[in-house]
Amino acid sequence: MAIPDTLAARLIETIKENNLGGSFVMLGRQRWVGKRRKRSAALFEEILERYLPNLNEGDLANEGDEYAERFFEHLGFSSVDSMDDSDFENASIIQDLSGKIPKKLEKKFDVIYDGGTCKHIFDLPTAYRNINKMLKPGGVLIGHSPCNNWVNHSFYQINPEMVYGFWESTLDYEVLHCSLQPLMPMHARKVVTTTNPNITGKRPRLSGPLADGGIILNYAVRKPLKSAKSGEKVYQTDYQNRWSEAVE
Repeated sequence: MAIPDTLAARLIETIKENNLGGSFVMLGRQRWVGKRRKRSAALFEEILERYLPNLNEGDLANEGDEYAERFFEHLGFSSVDSMDDSDFENASIIQDLSGKIPKKLEKKFDVIYDGGTCKHIFDLPTAYRNINKMLKPGGVLIGHSPCNNWVNHSFYQINPEMVYGFWESTLDYEVLHCSLQPLMPMHARKVVTTTNPNITGKRPRLSGPLADGGIILNYAVRKPLKSAKSGEKVYQTDYQNRWSEAVE
């Protein structure tokens, strides 16, 4: 789990464009990679100049280790934590997301960053519901989840349907953005967006072809201040629409 230039740029965009701040936790202690080469490096430099003009890449790296707390501190969070099931990377909070979380973690965080941790948790629904419990009302989940061309990397590859079918349709979250981001440096700007099946009634359609190499699902969703939905049953959006049409 790491933050290279492309994902760092998208994180800066999401956090600054939505005025996010307060208490922050990254799932897994994310390593800082930063600038790589050519097109992805140019994208990072452009975004850094636009949103954090008084900083350079060297300012964003932790002193003395390879992790990313300093990057998030510079983005304006009042507290920065990391959470893991193991203490092997010295996460500040040791917690198994596939089990019951303690009361002290409920409604604790303004922003949670899943930089590719949840796909490694076999009991994924429990992990996601625990994220829901840990977010404050109005809090935001930012996700960078492997979506395509990641065979044998983890238990799961996460699709846009998860954003629309679970977070939006089931839990009543607001989708701030959802796109498919290539990870290869040369394809940094070849972002593909999707349609929203809760609007179209059909499965998410891509705006164009996917680039070669690994694709990251880049999304952010905001928890409602108060939801009228139970969030108990989860169905794929287009099937829900078909069932509704059949009843009518």
